[in-house]
Amino acid sequence: PRFGGALDRAAQIFTEGSDSGVDAADFVKDMRKKNELIMGIGHRIKSLSNPDKRVEIIKEYALKNFSDNTVLEFALAVEQVTTQKKANLILNVDGCIA
Repeated sequence: PRFGGALDRAAQIFTEGSDSGVDAADFVKDMRKKNELIMGIGHRIKSLSNPDKRVEIIKEYALKNFSDNTVLEFALAVEQVTTQKKANLILNVDGCIA
């Protein structure tokens, strides 16, 4: 789904990607080959130069207070790849929560 279910799907794909040990760049390439959207990535208004404050707060809290941030770190690595293509392909609030 384009809208609705993004949080669950983001959690699923980021966890699968992280657990598989695949490199973030290869993950993005594989998703593109499958013609699948990466749920949890992208925002209509927010971008690298205008970040979503909710994402910043959640990300900072998780990194500071949780001992295992493997999936979040994978999602952030995916964001590094996607933002090279377009500045608004950032980790959104669904992706960060997931």
